[in-house]
Amino acid sequence: MQKHRDASHRLTIQFFEIEADMYQKITQIVVDQFQLEPVGEQVSSPDVLFQEFQHQRKMVGLEWDFWSGYMVVAKTKSAEKLVRKIASFIELHRF
Repeated sequence: MQKHRDASHRLTIQFFEIEADMYQKITQIVVDQFQLEPVGEQVSSPDVLFQEFQHQRKMVGLEWDFWSGYMVVAKTKSAEKLVRKIASFIELHRF
């Protein structure tokens, strides 16, 4: 697990070891656990998978790409605490 800020200064937590075939399973478990609502459609290609979700006014991205692995991204500043909780949940369950 690695925390950093992306080019837009959004908190991003990466799990390099998580492969693409785990994206759907992990995302569904996280969505159910944290009562997230999808925003828009999932984008998928051989190298990238991502979708945005919200909980109240907090927006998060659950993403995967070939270079970074699985990522949890705070799309709004107010979502940073939620992103940390989601990342801790993923780390605890060692998907």
